[in-house]
Amino acid sequence: MSKSVHSPTARLLQTSRLFSLPRPLPPPSLDSASSTGLFRASETATTPYPTHQAIATPASSHFRGDWGLKRPLPGKATRYTSTPIIRVNAQDNIQHITDFESAADHTLTERKWREMGIPMMVNDKDYYTTKDQKRSVYEEALDNTDPDAGKNRASSSRSSDSSKSAGSLDVKRWKYNGPSISGMREGDFNLYVMKTIRSRKDEFRKFMIDRLVDKRVRDEETQSRDRYARQLSAYRIQQIRQEVVQNYDVEKKRLREEHTAKHLGSELTAAICDFLDLPGVIPEGHVNDNGFASRLTAQLANDEPGPPTTHPAAGLSHLRSNAVLDMHPLWGPQAERTPVLARVVRPRITVGGQDNAANIGVGGVVARENPTIARSAWQDRSVRRDDLPLEENWLDANRMTQELDPDLPNGNKIWVQPGTARIDEKGHIYLNTSRSSKEAIAVKTAKEEPILQATSGAIYTEPAVAPPGTKANANFGVGLPDQRQLKGRSFKGFDGESETVTRIKEIMAQGRS
Repeated sequence: MSKSVHSPTARLLQTSRLFSLPRPLPPPSLDSASSTGLFRASETATTPYPTHQAIATPASSHFRGDWGLKRPLPGKATRYTSTPIIRVNAQDNIQHITDFESAADHTLTERKWREMGIPMMVNDKDYYTTKDQKRSVYEEALDNTDPDAGKNRASSSRSSDSSKSAGSLDVKRWKYNGPSISGMREGDFNLYVMKTIRSRKDEFRKFMIDRLVDKRVRDEETQSRDRYARQLSAYRIQQIRQEVVQNYDVEKKRLREEHTAKHLGSELTAAICDFLDLPGVIPEGHVNDNGFASRLTAQLANDEPGPPTTHPAAGLSHLRSNAVLDMHPLWGPQAERTPVLARVVRPRITVGGQDNAANIGVGGVVARENPTIARSAWQDRSVRRDDLPLEENWLDANRMTQELDPDLPNGNKIWVQPGTARIDEKGHIYLNTSRSSKEAIAVKTAKEEPILQATSGAIYTEPAVAPPGTKANANFGVGLPDQRQLKGRSFKGFDGESETVTRIKEIMAQGRS
């Protein structure tokens, strides 16, 4: 069938990108405004994470107002902007108007983070050292969505080396089918129990029987391997199942008593988490070990209120670490990453009091300075020097973070180096930064005097001739021969250079006289 015989609606759907717009995410839960001013909510404030798909269009279509939607968008609202990216709130409304707005807030933030190259980490508690360890969200033990990921790794570790089985509990998932019980209200929890859990009693009984049978079979197979015997037969496994079914009430009572004593570290808690697919599922084969039970308790009693709503990286970065070197075309590999100019949002000294650290804006995200660095900062409140350039004032990070200077053009800014970042379960970004060194700032601003002072340890004096390759002496290097042609002497003429001709003229003049 040819395309010309299709209906106008079919043609519209075939030539538009209407179906490529995903359903918007639910809006984030913002804190309500309080009398203390600690939390402020605004309808025009940037949300912690984007909820609508951002749309861009080629330059030719942008000039015509064609965004692939039902109707063209007005050029006055989209043509004269440096960031022609929009988000569509409604394809159509009762006034037959497409409701859209600019999506530059989140798209520019994503573009800045891609340029800075900040790795995304998770705070993981070490069971043996009781310290917080930063691991990448893309590690094999963390970037999992399969419910059987921990079990498969545990079985492979037991088959290869029994001493490695302790690492199988490190397998975690960032996405679960079950809800976050710790973040639910009492009414929501009661409703979840009545509608979802109460109707699954028979299913849970069958699940517990299979779980107890598997545990009994593994225990007997372990004892058989010690005696160099074969695996259990199907008849023996059937006998074990019949015994478990007959004594199920006794086993249920034992599990409840154990749960009363161990709480989150009990075998019943692990079974419930595995059945409902909740965070903190313990792998098979380690439910009776006290050490693994303690680790299960640590997992369930995590500082995070619940699992993340999206991937822990949220698409901001795909780096696993910041162990990379920045290569400068003139100075070579750098020991530090490229510094970023950050704006001081809230200094250490405000009208409400004094704080031990300042809040700075880096790449569209408000970060908090390291309190250790801010505590040892310079406490001089001297005014800025008007004779210095604007960039020289920004080099004094201690004074820039002390108090806001309303007379300083472009506001208070400092040079910082982004370190690592993480995202909590609500979608909020936490960024770790450190102040940049003078050498890194000099490389960024193309001022080599502080670099030479730091490397030589002496007072730097401006050389008489600028070094080759710089702006003042831009050539192809000192090792190449000078191929410039020398200037030829000016031609003075034949009469001015020959003495013979001059003498002849004098004789002729005397004869005439």
